[in-house]
Amino acid sequence: MVLVNVAATSRYLWWRYTETLNWSGGWSTAVSVAMFGAECYGFLVVLHHYVVAMRTTPRVAAPPPGPGFCPSVDVYVTSYNEDVDIIRRTLVGCQAIEYWNKRVYLLDDGRRPHVAELCTALGVDYITRDNNQGAKAGNINNAFRQTSGEFVVTFDADHVPVSSFLNETLGYFRDDEVAQVQTAHHFFNPDLFQDRLKSADYVANEQDMFNHIVQPGRDVDNASFYCGSGAVFRRTALESIGALPTSTETEDLHTSMLLHSKGWQSVYVNKDLSAGLAPESFEGYLTQRRRWSRGTLQVMLRQGGLTLPGLTVTQRIHYFATMWYWLHGIPRVIYLVSPLFFLLLGIRPLLVHHMSDLLVFYLPHLYASVAAFQVVNRGLRRIFWSDVYESSIAVQIAITALIFPFRARRVRFAVTPKGQDATRNASPKRLALGWPLVVLSVLLIAGVIRGTVAMVTSSGDLNSLSINVFWAVYNLVVVSFGLLLLRVVPQDRYAPRIARQHRCLLRWSGGEAEGALRDLSETGASLVLETPAPLPDTVETTITSKEGRTVALRSRLIRSEYRNGRVVVALEFLDRTEEQHRRVIELMFSAPDSWNVDHERTLSSSEHIRRIIGSLREVYSRRRALRRLAPRFPCDFTVVIRSQDGPELVGHIVDMSHLGMQVRVAAPRRRWREDDQVHVLVRWNDSERSTLVARVKNVITEGEEAHLGLVFQALNRQQEADIFKHVYPQTAGDPARKVAA
Repeated sequence: MVLVNVAATSRYLWWRYTETLNWSGGWSTAVSVAMFGAECYGFLVVLHHYVVAMRTTPRVAAPPPGPGFCPSVDVYVTSYNEDVDIIRRTLVGCQAIEYWNKRVYLLDDGRRPHVAELCTALGVDYITRDNNQGAKAGNINNAFRQTSGEFVVTFDADHVPVSSFLNETLGYFRDDEVAQVQTAHHFFNPDLFQDRLKSADYVANEQDMFNHIVQPGRDVDNASFYCGSGAVFRRTALESIGALPTSTETEDLHTSMLLHSKGWQSVYVNKDLSAGLAPESFEGYLTQRRRWSRGTLQVMLRQGGLTLPGLTVTQRIHYFATMWYWLHGIPRVIYLVSPLFFLLLGIRPLLVHHMSDLLVFYLPHLYASVAAFQVVNRGLRRIFWSDVYESSIAVQIAITALIFPFRARRVRFAVTPKGQDATRNASPKRLALGWPLVVLSVLLIAGVIRGTVAMVTSSGDLNSLSINVFWAVYNLVVVSFGLLLLRVVPQDRYAPRIARQHRCLLRWSGGEAEGALRDLSETGASLVLETPAPLPDTVETTITSKEGRTVALRSRLIRSEYRNGRVVVALEFLDRTEEQHRRVIELMFSAPDSWNVDHERTLSSSEHIRRIIGSLREVYSRRRALRRLAPRFPCDFTVVIRSQDGPELVGHIVDMSHLGMQVRVAAPRRRWREDDQVHVLVRWNDSERSTLVARVKNVITEGEEAHLGLVFQALNRQQEADIFKHVYPQTAGDPARKVAA
């Protein structure tokens, strides 16, 4: 597939060079050559990516530390301005790592007293300094000078490791030439694109291709590099390069280059052994990518990375490709504006004499490129999403590259906002940062309208008009997806929820129910009951993982819903102690297989397009808040409703729980008022009946029928048992007898 792609693209580029360039001079030639140069740039990037993506190192799991190899390890958690809840879960996760000869340190560049208090409460060593010189690298170096572990592990403040992290990484250092072991990055929250575009269920995380395709491919040539978190270093290796370099904004890439130039070996473990927070706002995403772009250019150009002695030829190629990639903003902007030159200014970026040439040269190149790209990336990335990712920040990344020669000496580490900080003051900043997308959208709409009018009135070259209008429409679609990233989505939940399937037992006075968790957070949980049961307002909740971790907490019922044949319950934890908080975090993050997920995506193109349309529908739909405290089950029992000042009404129950019901009756002539009290006679069968007192919650009239929402008043135990017996789905055992008892 790759060979077909290379052949078809080479043929297409030769046709572009020999037959479609506009050599008429002036702006026409400049735009035409620039566009052709952008296509050649893209082809070179793809060629290198194919070489990397088609290879991987079949790493055999290293034996865990044991007798004869149990070195001391210092675990560094770097922090600057993160919320204390983010820091807490990372520190707890580091303490839960199953390795006795380790020491956990919090490196606080924010010099915050409340963070020092947290470390004291958790039993973690706290290190700070008087200044922020050297930013993150300087922070690590400051701790490096004060500690003595044979190996050093670094985690960002939001990256929580699994308990087996050191058991799965330290063993590689039995080879004395290994200096660093980097693990794959996983993110437990949707990335910016998955969140804003509602695409998390069918589009992989934007960084998955790098973590699971690019890094393993570079590892073949001993060229995988440090990514700032989730890595282990040999102390003597860091000492050989004078600790982490502080002269660039990407100290991680720079560190690996220096180690490789000294002849040290690197290992990449293609396994998710920690999980962190992806940027949650457009500002955070852009801040992160600008820093990566500036830092990479600093390493390669200002620090002489490309001419660093000691690197192998293949290592130089891979590092050059890293720098080459961060120039993508310039060709991407050229792609976006090229059709506008013709549609708005009459400048021809390419000359197509016959539309049939597109069928002969362009379409084979397009089809082969799309197919090969998807096959090689194993579904983790499609060309369309690469266009969206790069176009959304193309102007800013292009500006960063163009002004780099004038600011090459400036080192300013911009921290990516995470957690609650990601949405603070978001509205003013998004308007300032999103102007390129807004301007591009307006220009593309104007170009499409003008081109379409010209096509309808036959007032121009139909071939060129058709090509450029179609091109502009595609660019407009891509930019429109970028505009959706500017939406500020309020964080409804204080703490992130993570899908977990731990066993759960609910107990209350007189009853209990078993279930399986759907998701878990530090403040609550959602679960599916095995046996439907009427739950009280508060229950004792015991959660147990398959590894034996367990915690018991008092919980408050938030909602209980009957959905797709299952009872789904949401709980909020009450009066949580520090020890219970620690156990919950471990249940969320510490299991060795916490992030063992299938990263590949195998959807067909038609299914993918259908999902995109569904996502757009969801983006613009309103969410329905779920507030019921008891599941309502569909049923059809006859009822008689009596009130003090009205006639009897005969109706049928639509759905019912032990807290209320919905009744379908003939449209009443009287006007029901909220909180009206009624007596409801329910005929369960020929021999069993119950009389229930209820109040009217709401009335919805539809034609000649009305639906009454009723809330029960002070049911006794027998009435609750009758409802459970006749309404709740019956499962193993006799729950009705259990409730009655």
